[in-house]
Amino acid sequence: MSQPLAPICVIGAGTMGRGIAQVALASGHPVHLVDPDEAQLDAARSDITARLSRKDPAAPAQVEARLLTLTDLAQAPVDARTVAIEAILEHLDVKQAVLRRAAEHFGPTCVLATNTSSLSVTAIAAGTPDPSRVVGMHFFNPVPVMKLVEVVRGLQTADEVVDTVAELAVRWGKSVAHVRSVPGFIVNRVARAFYGESLRLVEERAATAETIDELMRSAGGFRMGPFELMDLIGNDVNFAVTQSVWTSYHYDPRFAPSLIQSELIAAGRFGRKTGRGFYEYGESAERPLPLAAEVKAEASASSTPAVMHGSDEQLEALLIRSGLEFGRAKSDTPRIEFVGLGSVMVTRGRSAREESARRSEPVILLDRCLDPATATALALASTDAALTDAVVALLDRARIHAFPVADTPGLVLARVLSMIANEAWETAHHGVATPDDIDTAMRLGTNYPMGPFAWNARWSTGRVLELLDALWSSYHDPRYRASQALRAAVPTTSFDGLG
Repeated sequence: MSQPLAPICVIGAGTMGRGIAQVALASGHPVHLVDPDEAQLDAARSDITARLSRKDPAAPAQVEARLLTLTDLAQAPVDARTVAIEAILEHLDVKQAVLRRAAEHFGPTCVLATNTSSLSVTAIAAGTPDPSRVVGMHFFNPVPVMKLVEVVRGLQTADEVVDTVAELAVRWGKSVAHVRSVPGFIVNRVARAFYGESLRLVEERAATAETIDELMRSAGGFRMGPFELMDLIGNDVNFAVTQSVWTSYHYDPRFAPSLIQSELIAAGRFGRKTGRGFYEYGESAERPLPLAAEVKAEASASSTPAVMHGSDEQLEALLIRSGLEFGRAKSDTPRIEFVGLGSVMVTRGRSAREESARRSEPVILLDRCLDPATATALALASTDAALTDAVVALLDRARIHAFPVADTPGLVLARVLSMIANEAWETAHHGVATPDDIDTAMRLGTNYPMGPFAWNARWSTGRVLELLDALWSSYHDPRYRASQALRAAVPTTSFDGLG
């Protein structure tokens, strides 16, 4: 006869706590839900029962039999196999006190898990009788829906404790990303550039928030753009996480908060919950639309001879999607030449003005996209009106909306995603997590279309490094310093051979 499943003691009956309790109950565990507020416990029981009943008519009886709600941890049945998971306020001393009480109550063999999203697991563990029994078990909201759990190892966490909670998470239908305890773990560290670099582009007046959001969705395949996502999360919450990571990494410029976001917070524009953030919300609110380029000269795209120089997957896909006939020529610099007008290139991190000066001809720069076969929008910057008309017409034939942006180094998607990839390389370089765990975490914890190492491979490590080095050359800002691991992964060569 198999041993009954270990009891799960969830401390805190708020949104996260009741979500954790729900997935534990759905997997057959006895659950003890602890919260000093009886009204909160009653609401949690009703919530859990209603959600489980949608899939299983027998759920109310199962909840009644296996969910015990308690106002005091001391009332919880003692079982040495108990896994205690706290989901309470993000205050170090409070978490330490709760887990210390749990350790004293359940005994020396219980597992103590913290759902912290921002505090050091090592620091939390230091306030307990046996730090080796403490582990991070970072769920994502809503817990029953989100598939990721970051299993966070503190400095003294025992291997068997890590194994226990990882196996538990898998039993609950979750995917596990293993991570060493550092500020932000994987997701909140690597994702900072998604917001921070997008905000930097708005600060530079390179593009509007609505244009960047559109490009992230239509060229990058993201479900939401950074500005609509910040409004959904709450600008106050998003800013607080950014500030916490920034200060925890000793004010590293890679994580610096944005003055634009701090001004929104000062104005009370937190996002959806206050009716206004980067956008306005409510019945009469209208989202501003990004302005795509007008198609002025459709004939010019088909009447001007085009030549594909070198090899570039994105440029070739554009030509094929447009149905335009084109010639081929060997070249070290991948580009589409419109004979007599100029060339079209995919950004390498320089401005269109720089590329034009290097080539002594008009140049249009296209932003990168994640999937050239499905992208429906691209940013571009130009040095010539006639060439712009031809390229906008070409994009239109390929069913791609062209969005002119300021002639800024790295443009939009290529710049933001390269910064995210760079942070992923740095995270792996420091031994925080493996590349596979990082990709898993970013896909499942933030709903990215693919992990940063996956898009790094799609674009090529050399191209990502080239773009970052060009940003460094333009700005001389340490936020653009390339990870040593990224640089080491690129064969020694001169990128300036690219033109």
